[in-house]
Amino acid sequence: MSGAVLLERERLTSGTTWHTAGLLWQLRPSDVEVELLAHTRRVVSRELEEETGLHTGWIQNGGLFIASNRQRLDEYKRLMSLGKVYGVESHVLSPAETKTLYPLMNVDDLYGTLYVPHDGTMDPAGTCTTLARAASARGAQVIENCPVTGIRVWTDDFGVRRVAGVETQHGSIQTPCVVNCAGVWASAVGRMAGVKVPLVAMHHAYVVTERIEGIQNMPNVRDHDASVYLRLQGDALSVGGYEANPIFWEEAVKYRPRAAGGLCLKTSTEKVCAVWSDDLRRA
Repeated sequence: MSGAVLLERERLTSGTTWHTAGLLWQLRPSDVEVELLAHTRRVVSRELEEETGLHTGWIQNGGLFIASNRQRLDEYKRLMSLGKVYGVESHVLSPAETKTLYPLMNVDDLYGTLYVPHDGTMDPAGTCTTLARAASARGAQVIENCPVTGIRVWTDDFGVRRVAGVETQHGSIQTPCVVNCAGVWASAVGRMAGVKVPLVAMHHAYVVTERIEGIQNMPNVRDHDASVYLRLQGDALSVGGYEANPIFWEEAVKYRPRAAGGLCLKTSTEKVCAVWSDDLRRA
């Protein structure tokens, strides 16, 4: 990793990282994603801590996909079969078995669930800090408060555009390779090099509940039909999801910076209720 440089516009984790859900679901329809997630889980749950001595905040509390119709349950059965091929333990549970696993859940309208016991949650800030520590130990440089202002490109003899360097407020770096990891700002960084990044950022709302007795160690829950999730957060729940009529980044121009330099977009009671309406059926 010697020679790699990470340029951070402010401070690490001060952008959108600090309020990322940090959920890790191992089963996806794509075999490539399943392999990638298996690798990620190994790194986050074991390898990073062994290498750096720092904890990523990994909690193996399991994951639960809920099926409120027959088609969704059939899909989860296929995911379970895919998981067997890649060594990911999973179980399709009946509503009664789901109630035993998660006593606080209303299962009256469920057809079943897919339970993956080795899914879990990581602390986004802790994981980022640990990754940065590991990278630095291998020779990488992490430079904070150094926003990128431009990317120099040139066209070779075959008409292919190639990177020549990166411009910052503090000088330039000569490099033939740039990895765009800017997240919500990725499209803006791509435009600096004349590249269109097919990414659309949206404003989402999430709610953290008060303490819930009996919620400790319960699995995270995902309802794909309602586009909502329930994330274990100590003895409370963090509830979020995708609204039916999302606000796109360009529209969400009013934000208030946090003391740490991050951002938190304004939301409304209506947006929160739109997310909560489907979750309340599970209570």
